[in-house]
Amino acid sequence: MNGIFFDSTNLVEFKKWFDSGIISGVTTNPVILQKEGVFNIPEHIKKMIEICGERFPISIEIPDSEMSKDEMVKLAKEYVKLFPTNAVIKVPMDPRNSQKAFEAIKELNNNKIHTNATLGITSGQLIGAMIAGATYVSLFWGRCEEAGGIGAEATLKTVIEFRKTHCLSSRIIIGSLRSVEQIDKAISLGADIVTIKPELLEKWMFTQRGVETANEFNKAYRDIKDKVTLI
Repeated sequence: MNGIFFDSTNLVEFKKWFDSGIISGVTTNPVILQKEGVFNIPEHIKKMIEICGERFPISIEIPDSEMSKDEMVKLAKEYVKLFPTNAVIKVPMDPRNSQKAFEAIKELNNNKIHTNATLGITSGQLIGAMIAGATYVSLFWGRCEEAGGIGAEATLKTVIEFRKTHCLSSRIIIGSLRSVEQIDKAISLGADIVTIKPELLEKWMFTQRGVETANEFNKAYRDIKDKVTLI
């Protein structure tokens, strides 16, 4: 597993979790940016890089799946020119025109541009993106469950098996996570990366029993701290 990616562009939350040392990348999309009131995307990405520094992957999404392949590639190259060591281009795999996304991924891969194939709900999308050369492929766990079919767990197993059989290098990201149980399931099945919203990260770390235990240990020390030598 490559680790945990942060699924938010909130600068305060991003700095908090980046400083914790547990996240190794960040994912953005048009919905996330809209929720944060971000309209100048390059300016906001610059602020994020001020926090994380260079060579920290930031997935920046092509905002409209109905752009032509050439428009997608042109925008991707502009983002990479602005953020050469950070930009990972999220290419939306619109199920009405999957081949266009694969063509864009292939061309970007040929230009040594890192890509994240996004909106992944079926094994076909994810496998196609891996064959096209995507650096990352993103399975939307919650949305996959909502779509019916074989479900997220079986989809992930299928994609992992195909990657192994054909010796492909794409890293598998699990997004659209709605619960702690889904995070744990994705990790247990072999996902490389889970991308998690800040509120779910907090929930993943929290138990009331943990609070009670910390308080118990704190009290044991504080009751006699005047008598204790720490170093």
